Amino acid sequence: MTSTTGPSPAARVRRLSNSVQDAAIVRAAAELGLADAVGDGPTPVTEIAARVSAEPATLARLLRALTAYGIFEQVTPDVYAHTEMSRAMRRDHPGGLIHTLLTPSDWGWAMWGRLAESVRAGRCLFPDVFGTDFFDYLGEHPEAQARMFRGMTSWSDQMNPALVGALPLEGVGTVADMGAGSGTLLRAILEHAPHVSGVWFDTEATLAVVEDELLSGPLSERCALVTGDYFHEVPFSADLYVFKLTLHMYDDEPSERILRNVAASAKPGARIVIADPLLQDPPESKFVPSMDLHMLLVMGGKERTEQDYADLFKRAGLEFTGITPTGTDLHLTVGRVPG
Repeated sequence: MTSTTGPSPAARVRRLSNSVQDAAIVRAAAELGLADAVGDGPTPVTEIAARVSAEPATLARLLRALTAYGIFEQVTPDVYAHTEMSRAMRRDHPGGLIHTLLTPSDWGWAMWGRLAESVRAGRCLFPDVFGTDFFDYLGEHPEAQARMFRGMTSWSDQMNPALVGALPLEGVGTVADMGAGSGTLLRAILEHAPHVSGVWFDTEATLAVVEDELLSGPLSERCALVTGDYFHEVPFSADLYVFKLTLHMYDDEPSERILRNVAASAKPGARIVIADPLLQDPPESKFVPSMDLHMLLVMGGKERTEQDYADLFKRAGLEFTGITPTGTDLHLTVGRVPG
């Protein structure tokens, strides 16, 4: 008699192929705001439906499915209550998970459906589908841009303490946050290292979302805001340049161009740190290779291996000095300006 210890290989693959259903069910719960619509105690489906403007019978079907995932508890078929997972989806829950869940708009679903086509073509097909590149698309769709910004911030900000603790700040007088977004990483660096001054560098359009504390608070005396385009020029010098979740948005040629512009403005011995996911062979988790494909599909970018980084730094005229794990989804890749 043959004994089995789990699902067959075919069954495991079949379950993976159904993951799109899992994602759609969770995303629907986020879109409808169900976690905020369910009260502190057991709540009838009719009340939940009224709060989210949904038809009660079809909402009950969605809630039943969510219960199977551990998101909500079915008290009766007509009454549902919170679980720890559903509470994590509330807008007032620390960490802002709901914003991460809502990050992809229609572009996310559309582009993942083009994965096989993109692999055959060997390039990003976002302009083929939407008529423009991803960044211009966000500029033309403010709501999608706001979702993207909120989602990325809520996810990436949680890693800031670990990243700051791993940064090579010894002997550093000035840190430049390259493509700094809202400035939360730079603020964390300045709070951690009182001896350091900072440069917030991004485009003029992003200046509107910089943290007020970096503009007018106590840290403003140690923070300079510089607008520009690192594809063309880096108009200042710093001891340490930090790129967090930035260079993985670009393929090798534009990334090399950015790094060359840094090298052109920096003093000998200045360091460059890239905080991105690190590809490993074989992969240790699903996250990084999946993010690598996401970069291909949406922006034409890529995640990189340690050797990829060493080659990229060499082509840009920089010395590759190693990789530092941070205990988060990101590793620190460190390079140095020769001399």
